[in-house]
Amino acid sequence: MTKLIFQNEPPLRWEQEEFNELLRWSADQNASDIKMQSGKPIWIRIHGHWYAATRRNCTSDEINSLLTTMVRTSIASSMLNASEDYDFAYETKLSRFESLRFRGNATAMRFGHSMGYCIIMRTIPSKPPSLKELSPEQMILDAGFPLSGLVLVTGVMGSGKTTLMGGMMREIIENQPRNVLTYENPIEFDLMNFDNPVGTCTQTEIPTHLKSFEEAATNAARRAADVILLGEARNPETISGLLELSEIGVAAYATVHTRSVAATPTRIINAFPSHEQPQIAITLLSALRLIVQQRLVDKVGGGRVAIREILAISDTIRDELIKTPINGLIPRLQKYVADQGLPLIDDAQIKYSQGLISRETLSMIRNQIA
Repeated sequence: MTKLIFQNEPPLRWEQEEFNELLRWSADQNASDIKMQSGKPIWIRIHGHWYAATRRNCTSDEINSLLTTMVRTSIASSMLNASEDYDFAYETKLSRFESLRFRGNATAMRFGHSMGYCIIMRTIPSKPPSLKELSPEQMILDAGFPLSGLVLVTGVMGSGKTTLMGGMMREIIENQPRNVLTYENPIEFDLMNFDNPVGTCTQTEIPTHLKSFEEAATNAARRAADVILLGEARNPETISGLLELSEIGVAAYATVHTRSVAATPTRIINAFPSHEQPQIAITLLSALRLIVQQRLVDKVGGGRVAIREILAISDTIRDELIKTPINGLIPRLQKYVADQGLPLIDDAQIKYSQGLISRETLSMIRNQIA
């Protein structure tokens, strides 16, 4: 699509200000992601579809130099050359009081017979949308704001789970007199600058402000936390921190990469060695209050719409899950979702009946979960 070509591409090399201009232009196109890699033009993703946005192939040297300039440290380059990826947050000014924010990842890649680099940057609105704008189901409103326990929002990359979680945090900060602490890597939404908040929020970036996620539970206990957001639970370190937080009597929130409600507890439990799994399972299942699995699909008329699978964990469900062997959790949870929750296909059918998604999209969802 010709209209998506960025017209001010530098002929020789991307410098920071020129790249900032591209980022601002990409935001104007409603791009969710920007991809820059060795030997290719820059691509952007709009409503789930990728388009080439520039013409010239990027070089490894200019990508490496640009990354170092953006993150203001040579550590990123050293990590890539040592086969480690590098997560970062970045922002560019729109005006004196307004900025565009991005979550970035840089990873080394194969490039002919040498090493190349790939940077993916995801657009992050400075503030999350309100929960009302995200059209949450009543089950989320009823079970998503416990005084204590664990709320998980799951989905694959690009499924909008961080946005939903941000909307839930906004709902708490704007309407509940509670102390919200976040531990993120990197910080995504700005949760500290809402107009007329009822509660208070402090955001901490790991490892910039606190050494590790393992220290989050002790730190939160010393800071009179009521609500804690742990960002993404993606490895034993972050999961351990999350489970410790769930045991100190606060409401703990996190996102997880899974494709269904039923698969989520097992995915978390299996991140640990087998001899630790029974205790991890008891801790996790005792804390669970709500699991929401979300996908974004094409919306009729343009844009995207969320399809959700939901299970609120009642006391009865929780007691039964604790008694269930780990290898039996998935079928047991599938039955609970079907009987007492909202299955993904049911929500897809609702969205179809409302004219929000097409018959083809409904069929695609049905085939994916068959």
